[in-house]
Amino acid sequence: MTSFQVTYRGPSTIAVRAAALLADAEGIELTSAARPDDPTVSGESVLLELTLMGTTEAVTAALDSVQNQLPPGATLTMEAGAGG
Repeated sequence: MTSFQVTYRGPSTIAVRAAALLADAEGIELTSAARPDDPTVSGESVLLELTLMGTTEAVTAALDSVQNQLPPGATLTMEAGAGG
């Protein structure tokens, strides 16, 4: 299995749900979640950094599936160079 860094950015009310959906996805293990200080995030938005373990295919499928369930303006991104 490979480790992937994924960032959620969006409404704080959805952040835990997004992390739970990723953790529950087939072939995925959520190994850590952190909410770093980020001065560019304001209001009801939050930044959440997640570390996921799984194959590239499983992580990509999970990200696609969860992204389709997020409200407008919420995003999940895999950091460039993540994995390995």
